[in-house]
Amino acid sequence: MSNVNGALEQARAKAQELHKQILATLGKDQANVRANAESLSAQAHELARSVKGLGDNQQADAKQRLNDAASVLEGLAGDAKSLASASQAELKAKNEAAVHRARAAALKLSQALAAKRASAQLIHS
Repeated sequence: MSNVNGALEQARAKAQELHKQILATLGKDQANVRANAESLSAQAHELARSVKGLGDNQQADAKQRLNDAASVLEGLAGDAKSLASASQAELKAKNEAAVHRARAAALKLSQALAAKRASAQLIHS
């Protein structure tokens, strides 16, 4: 169980790092945002795959939150990828959408971790 908790904590930390990376691009020039877009997309997609794998053999609540987090991360991957082709007018809105999704993914992973810990506590009580 501690391996699963550790993996969940790592996934949450990675989602928080993605959030920080996206925030760091806010207010930067379009070329800088575009340069980071493909990398952010790939990282989000890889994290979504990892999170989906963590959902196996979980209690219903934790599994649902992990599935939700994976869906949000896939959306983030799409948002980040679309940043590369966004017009100057679209850039701010698309970047803000990516920030929102990264924040939501970290929250879903925190909730999954809390659900996992709560179910473990009930089992040991």
